[in-house]
Amino acid sequence: YAALRAVIDKLDQPRRQVFIEAVIMDLNINRSTDLGIAYHGGGAFDTTVGDSTGQSFVYGGNNPAQSASGVPAQLGALALGVRGPDIPGSDNLIAPGISIPAFGVVLHALANDGDSNVLATPHILATDSVEATISVGQDVPLQTNASSGLGQLAQAAGGAATAGALGQLGTLFGGAAPREEVGIKLSIKPYVNDSDQVRLELKEEISEVGSNPQGTLGAIAINKRQAATTLIVRDQQTVVIGGLMRDQETTAETKIPILGDIPVLGFLFRQQIKTKSKTNLLLILTPYVVRDQDDLRVIFERKMQERQEFLDRYFVFSEDMEWSPPRDFSRSNGLVEAIRQSMIEARDRERIEEEARPRRPRAHDAVEPIALPSISGPTKGGGTGAAGNAAAAAPVKAPDEGGAQRGKITPPKTNPTPTPRPAPGGQRVE
Repeated sequence: YAALRAVIDKLDQPRRQVFIEAVIMDLNINRSTDLGIAYHGGGAFDTTVGDSTGQSFVYGGNNPAQSASGVPAQLGALALGVRGPDIPGSDNLIAPGISIPAFGVVLHALANDGDSNVLATPHILATDSVEATISVGQDVPLQTNASSGLGQLAQAAGGAATAGALGQLGTLFGGAAPREEVGIKLSIKPYVNDSDQVRLELKEEISEVGSNPQGTLGAIAINKRQAATTLIVRDQQTVVIGGLMRDQETTAETKIPILGDIPVLGFLFRQQIKTKSKTNLLLILTPYVVRDQDDLRVIFERKMQERQEFLDRYFVFSEDMEWSPPRDFSRSNGLVEAIRQSMIEARDRERIEEEARPRRPRAHDAVEPIALPSISGPTKGGGTGAAGNAAAAAPVKAPDEGGAQRGKITPPKTNPTPTPRPAPGGQRVE
């Protein structure tokens, strides 16, 4: 049982999780210019063939649809234009209330600028060896007028009943228009080892609705960017998994043959459209290994703080509160702070160099011995001489090793009463 218990304890470990945070940075820049001159001329004349009479219109020129039409939506941009009187009998020919002028000249100039900066940060929490998917977007139809074309044709012909019948006829040929999901889709399957390295099998797709070109019966284009790869990264390591940089320039020219190639004057017989587009796409990913509930708590607090910063920066939900850009002084450094940081870095660098410098071994240098105090005593004959000084300076022998006074120096014993000096002639002098 002890051997099985060890195996069970080794296998019975909580499964780790991985919090994946992806960043999608998509920058699109579009510039286009449309410049040209449109003109036309025409008139009406009577034609008689047998017993029938009628009127015909003759007009021509360069791009007459712009110069002959008075609809502002069709003109697009107008720098300068001249329009003549209406041709008799041309009322309601183009549209209700619009007639064709006898002549017209329009200088067409149009510039379009379109910039798009997309920053998306989808994130998802996945268990080790289990696939996780997140999808954010919308479901759009691929064709907008699949069943209304016959109804519009019937309305032009006349008759409400016919219009309704033909409008429902489109459902017999395929029903509603097909739909497709458009947005951001991220699918990841992580594998975590004991050294906190993560192997990621991921699929990422970014799609958006494109332009709706004319003449396609309302069909919609879908722009897609996909990436599928397997990579190995460390915990909290940011990697770039893919990207795209594209610079496209297109020039389209419409002109009258021969006349449009004439220098200088050829500008009157041609129209030119230039388009420039730049795309910069980066797909960035960062995994965070979650070992316990404390790691989940840290991630939760960080995300809530980011949300609050977003609300503080773009607060538009209240009309009473005046918005002002927030200032985070903890992240802004002035000149004094820059000088202080430089001084701190210089001191740290000196400290590191001092610690890394090799040290000399300690040497025991000889020093002068400590001078003992000299004790002077009386000499034979009542004086103090050099012999007495030497005797007084000599230390007394210390007691035995076992004695309590070991290591102490005791001064020599002296006679407090001086010895009487004999006087000359053998007499004693007191």
